[in-house]
Amino acid sequence: MCAFFKTILILMFFCLLYGCRHNSNVKTDSIAVIDIVRNLGKYKAIPLSDFVNELEYIPLEIGDDCLISEWDGGFSHIIVTSSHIFIAGNKYKFCYAFGRDGRFICKIGNFGQGPEEYQYIHGLSIDENKQSLYINALYSLIEYSYNGAFRRSFKMPQTQLQLQDHPSASEYTNRMNNVFFAHDNLFIGHTLNFMGNEKYNFQLINDSAQVVKSFRNYVQFNRTRVTIGNPNEVAMRPYRVSENIYVKEMPNDTVFCLNTQNELIPKFVFNLGQYAYSIKDREDPGMINPPQPPKVSQLKVIFVPYFPIPMVGSPNYVFFSYEARNLSGNYSFPEKYNPPPPVGVQNFIESDSKSHLGIYDIINQRTQLLDTDPVLRRRGLINDLDGGLPFWPKYYSSANELVDVWQANEMKEYLTDTYFTAHEIKDPQAHQKLKELLKHLDEEDNPVIVIATLKK
Repeated sequence: MCAFFKTILILMFFCLLYGCRHNSNVKTDSIAVIDIVRNLGKYKAIPLSDFVNELEYIPLEIGDDCLISEWDGGFSHIIVTSSHIFIAGNKYKFCYAFGRDGRFICKIGNFGQGPEEYQYIHGLSIDENKQSLYINALYSLIEYSYNGAFRRSFKMPQTQLQLQDHPSASEYTNRMNNVFFAHDNLFIGHTLNFMGNEKYNFQLINDSAQVVKSFRNYVQFNRTRVTIGNPNEVAMRPYRVSENIYVKEMPNDTVFCLNTQNELIPKFVFNLGQYAYSIKDREDPGMINPPQPPKVSQLKVIFVPYFPIPMVGSPNYVFFSYEARNLSGNYSFPEKYNPPPPVGVQNFIESDSKSHLGIYDIINQRTQLLDTDPVLRRRGLINDLDGGLPFWPKYYSSANELVDVWQANEMKEYLTDTYFTAHEIKDPQAHQKLKELLKHLDEEDNPVIVIATLKK
């Protein structure tokens, strides 16, 4: 009997030890834990001045050749360098180059099926040394100069999908996507795990589209029903910090870092607890996205989406969004702004989905989930520098800058004296500059690029 109780005590000790290690918000085996599930309900409105010294506003020139309309889908990709601003959109397939002063330079490429054209824009990346812009199109990667000159294009590597029960099995190929410039002549790309048993999920290719290194897919399963184009198997947009590239698959919890030695190592892991996508959920895509559009999945899940808010990193922080579905009865969430249904959409169905923001402090190994702005209930860092809209980065530049994009009509609508009075303003001079900008801004103007210089 004594031996029995001794065995029980030993087992309890190891269970407790594992539980503390599994749920701790400290580095585990050199992988930093971004703890979402244990911070649900612990929201904080964070001021922008905690991270940023100053803001720069760059209104983009507007004209018939460079119109960026919010109602046409707005923008989906933004890149800022010391000399150029590149902005692209998916719905109407455009990519424009502006100067750092906002002056329109040129349109990059055209919509079409030719070697210099694109049918879809999956992603943008740049080689600052060559001053090359790469557009990841539907079937190819296209290289342009910063000033829009076509340089070359090449087809993406692909594999044939073995869809035994599909009537058109021979027609489907699995093409590499989310192709992103890494360094030298190398690019990293992602292969969708349609079947659940893809051998590799990320691969390095050279500028001749040859695979030079493959990274094994360690999450294997047997999918009961294959859905071509299943959005739940996509990867997030890669992001760069110095020479390192960070990648993540949407249904997996780990962010990997591609270093200059071409090693893909786990860097961050999101603790989603019992609400992470399980293998069982992924085996049946109907659990996540029911086949009938009017239906909404009742799966209780937390995940880090790949769109529309990209994950952005800097040397000291990771800025991320997370979505919690069907958890209103389990947790409280920040109150948020609910825009009206999209124009022209009938019978709009909104799921019980809570999409919010968080920051991981790399130095102090701390996760903080954000509350919304107390006035507008919009997401982002509270702009206590000049009293402007909440700020949330969409891009990190090599000059240690965070970049956001504000719609001109929203600036004109919300940035009123009543709004300013309700907010702390630490830099009165910057506030006056913002008010001067508003005087000359029209609600139909192109977006305004907002560049924040990070504190050292």
